[in-house]
Amino acid sequence: MNIVALGDDFFITNFRLAGVPGFVVNNEEEARNKIEEIIKEGKCKIVVISESMAIKLKKDREKWRERVYPIFAIVPGLEGPKGERLHELYFLVSQAVGVKLKLE
Repeated sequence: MNIVALGDDFFITNFRLAGVPGFVVNNEEEARNKIEEIIKEGKCKIVVISESMAIKLKKDREKWRERVYPIFAIVPGLEGPKGERLHELYFLVSQAVGVKLKLE
């Protein structure tokens, strides 16, 4: 399995309709455990999670970022985009170039 989605039932149903396998997780603890399991298996390259779940797992994702895989694809949920991903990308690009970028 190269790509997998994690989230609530509605989130996962949409990805399953698109042919992406998924696992229903109801809270951050279940998501954390499932991601740890996916990492141990080493077969998954991309994990799709909702932006709200990504916010809850921010510290864990920083730890998991030390690995090459899985890559986290963060998708806005029903509540719409929260802007957290934009700030995270801003920080990573600033860190990569060594200069604090101006976000407008």
